[in-house]
Amino acid sequence: MSEKLHPAVLLIGMPGVGKGTQGKLLGKIRGLFHLSTGEILRSLRDDTDDGRLVADCLHRGQLAPDELMLEIWQHWLAAEIEAVHYRPDEQVLLLDGIPRNLFQCLRLSEHIDVLQVIYLNPPDDEPIIQRLRQRALIEGRSDDADESIIRGRFEIYRRETAPILNFYRPEVIREIAPMGSPAEVLKRILEVLIPVIVATRGSTDQIDDGEISPDDAE
Repeated sequence: MSEKLHPAVLLIGMPGVGKGTQGKLLGKIRGLFHLSTGEILRSLRDDTDDGRLVADCLHRGQLAPDELMLEIWQHWLAAEIEAVHYRPDEQVLLLDGIPRNLFQCLRLSEHIDVLQVIYLNPPDDEPIIQRLRQRALIEGRSDDADESIIRGRFEIYRRETAPILNFYRPEVIREIAPMGSPAEVLKRILEVLIPVIVATRGSTDQIDDGEISPDDAE
């Protein structure tokens, strides 16, 4: 992987606030490349040691070990560059699910230059718990079905992930309300994100939120 720092935007928020949904929508924009660590981890084969370890962590609502997570992330990113899915000179990385603690922030600072932190912050836990239970029914995700596991994940987030907001400069952090329809949340994010990416790439040709149709955001 190149030693050049990759311009990046982070999607941060507790489990269930919609990071994955918004990441997929934003990833349709030509100037962004969405990389979801949750999707990466769930794609690992369960007949490998790494796959079994990660599956066990996810099932219990725990985080994958830092070194393993970072190694998987680096290998995946390098593969995306080699396959020309991610073009570092043209796109800004949109990271969803990493970093998840201060150690990962430090290690990732060797690879990325954080332009913006999109902090999806709900008013309270209950709507998010209901959203996760609904996701469990639709997607068959056992880690979303048990309320005790959900609340345990919230505690891990508050203890390990929320403090990373103190790692980054206050001026790059933008708090976004995650409640409402996906289209409403997307609009709030785009209002703060597009100017940052245009300023980085120097042209509006790389950013066109019109590439996202109304149906995409339903």
